[in-house]
Amino acid sequence: MAHEYLAQANAITSEDDNARRMTLFDKATLHFANIVVRDDADDTLRADALYTLRWIEAYVRHDYDLALQYLNQYLEIVGPEHESYPTCLAYKADDLWHFGAQDSALYYAYKALSLPHTTNDRIEYICHHVMWNIYESKDMPDSASVHRAMHMKVKGSREFVPLTMNELKNQLKTNVISSSSRRNVALVLVPFLVLLLALVGGVLVLRRKRGKRSSETHSIPSEELTLTSKTEDLSSALNRGLLAFKTTSAYEEILAMKLNERELPLSSSDSVRAIEQSLLESFHEARQILLENTEVNDQELVCCLCMYLGVPNSIIAHLGFTTTATIRKRKERIRKKLSPELYEVIAQEKR
Repeated sequence: MAHEYLAQANAITSEDDNARRMTLFDKATLHFANIVVRDDADDTLRADALYTLRWIEAYVRHDYDLALQYLNQYLEIVGPEHESYPTCLAYKADDLWHFGAQDSALYYAYKALSLPHTTNDRIEYICHHVMWNIYESKDMPDSASVHRAMHMKVKGSREFVPLTMNELKNQLKTNVISSSSRRNVALVLVPFLVLLLALVGGVLVLRRKRGKRSSETHSIPSEELTLTSKTEDLSSALNRGLLAFKTTSAYEEILAMKLNERELPLSSSDSVRAIEQSLLESFHEARQILLENTEVNDQELVCCLCMYLGVPNSIIAHLGFTTTATIRKRKERIRKKLSPELYEVIAQEKR
């Protein structure tokens, strides 16, 4: 019944029927709100209800404070391992931007983009739109233009609109799987998988015995191929990032600091943050590769990019409001977290 209310309300386009439309949304909201507070509602029903309530508040009533409350409860139920998690972080960034919390919106936009989402252009579309508008409002034209270009690129490949009712229903049907359902599936699949693994293992043993000499002579370990690919991808991404970064005012500021390394001027936190943001945006491809393949944190990531640019420890320390001794320790941690091949690409210092 509640989904029927939503479908009927969504079908109303005339301004004259707006009161009836909102009445239908009110009825649907009441229904889903009751599910959320019901003691006998399982996580699947509760998550479905919260997801729908967030959709109503964000796209119908534009009450982003309430939308964020519903979305946070939904994320708490499904957890970070769920397939909808990156998309919902993008929605959170969008809600926070509309709510006026710009810095928090940027954080969740970056976080959503850092998570795997190869089949979901909606995340790219939402996050770059949010970042474009925020940087434009902060009077950071270089950063704004980068994200505007990326947003328009995604938009050009597909027209995006807020979730339609059909899309919403499909997500509610497929995105949230109850723990009981997962257990039932596991009971059926586990014995089958054990048998299948045993058969595959037997076949592999026979093949290994028959072709051991040939494989040792002619094959290249898959790990080596993967590492080579990652190294080449990182090198190419860094080169593209360098070209982009050279067009920014932050690059000119770093060059000026190199010329006056012994008498570095006092820098405000805003100017330092602007330089860091420009670095992360220009080198966004390299940033993605490092986040996916290493365990570097945000500070170490900025340090990696500065190393690639050949920035001295004194300037890195100046930008991080810390000491050169701390930077040396940070570089040692980076060396341990990166493979020798990736570290060599980062530490070339040819710029």
